[in-house]
Amino acid sequence: MLNWLLRRKQRENPVFESIEMTIVYPPALDWNLLFQRPQQLMTAFSNIPGIRAIFINEETYRKQTRPIEKLNEDLFLVQKGVNYDHLVKGKKVLWFSNPGQYNYSDGRKFDFTVFDYLDNSADEFAVWKSYIPKCFDRADLIATTAKVMYEAHKHDGKPIFMCPNGADYQHFEKARTILPKPADFPDVHDGQKIVGFHGAMASWVDYSLITAIADKGYRVVLIGNNALYQKNIVHPNVTCLPHKDYKVLPAYIAQFDVCIVPFKLTEMIRGCDPIKYYEYLSAGKPVLTTRMEEIVHKYSDVTYFMNQHNCGLMLEKAIRENSASKIAARVRVANSNSWDGRAMDAVQMINQVIGGMRNEKDI
Repeated sequence: MLNWLLRRKQRENPVFESIEMTIVYPPALDWNLLFQRPQQLMTAFSNIPGIRAIFINEETYRKQTRPIEKLNEDLFLVQKGVNYDHLVKGKKVLWFSNPGQYNYSDGRKFDFTVFDYLDNSADEFAVWKSYIPKCFDRADLIATTAKVMYEAHKHDGKPIFMCPNGADYQHFEKARTILPKPADFPDVHDGQKIVGFHGAMASWVDYSLITAIADKGYRVVLIGNNALYQKNIVHPNVTCLPHKDYKVLPAYIAQFDVCIVPFKLTEMIRGCDPIKYYEYLSAGKPVLTTRMEEIVHKYSDVTYFMNQHNCGLMLEKAIRENSASKIAARVRVANSNSWDGRAMDAVQMINQVIGGMRNEKDI
C-alpha cells in the first residue's frame, strides 16, 4: 500500500523525492490509552521509506518495560528524558498537536516544526485559544483537520494544508465478519437492535440524544469509560462499558447493528473530524451522526443525520436500507481516507516547504 502511494505521489509530482527525516512527537499522550490521531500518524509515518518516527511516551496509563521500545523498524516509543540521539536519521522534525507545547524542547535542535491543529479552540478547548498564535509562530508548517480552522488561517502567511483524520482500514474491516461476542457484551432481547458508540465519554457527547435512542427500545452500548472520562447512564436499555484495548475494538463493533457519533453541535465541534466515523465506515456499519459540518460537507451520501426528534425514524431507515451496495459504498469511503495516505500527504508538504526554505536561502 505504501509503495503504491509513493509511486502515485511521484507520478503526480515527478520531482518529489522525500528527504530522510525523523519525526518526533513530544510527551503529551500515553501511547496505550486511546489509539488516536498521533499514534496513527506516527505509525503511518514509520511505514514510509526514509522516514523514522519517535513517540515520547507520557506513560500515564501504562508504564514501558524498557526506556526505548522498538515497535517496528522505524517506530520507537521513548520514555521522557531518555536520550534518543542515536535513533535520529536525516532531518529532525517536531510534530506537535498539544498547543501547550508550543515551546517544547528536548535540549536539542529541531530542523523543522509542524503544528497539527486538531481541534477548534472553543468551548471545552477555549483554554488553548491564547496559545494558537504562539503555535503558529513556532511552526514552519500548519496541518489542520477541519475546514473551519483552515479557512480561518489560510491567509496568515504560514504554509498550511488540510490533513483530515483517517481510517485504519485493515484493522476495522475485521468487524465486517462474524466475530465472537466479547464476554462483557450485554445480552439483548430477540430482535432488539444494537446501537453502538466507542470513544471518550466527554462533555461534547449528547447524552440526552443517547437516552432518546434508548427510549425507542434500542439497546445502546457505550464503550469508553476510563480514568479521564467517566459517564454512567442509568437506563434499562443502556450499557456503559470501560475503555477497551484498540486490538479488541473490532470484536465489539462487529456486534453493533448501527454506529453513532452523537456529538453536540457546538463551536468546538464545528472543527471536529471524528476518527471513529472512519472506523465505523471501515466496518461497513450504517452510521448516524449529528449534523457535524465536516461530515455534512464530505460524506452526506454515506451518512444518516439525526437529532432528538428524528433519531427513531433515522435508525429505522438506516437498518431498513442496509444492503451490500450500501456497505460497499461505506467501505470505499473508508479505504480512500487511510492514515497511510494522510501521512504521505504530510511528508510531501514537509518536503515542499523545506525545499522552499532552501531556495530562499540560495537567493
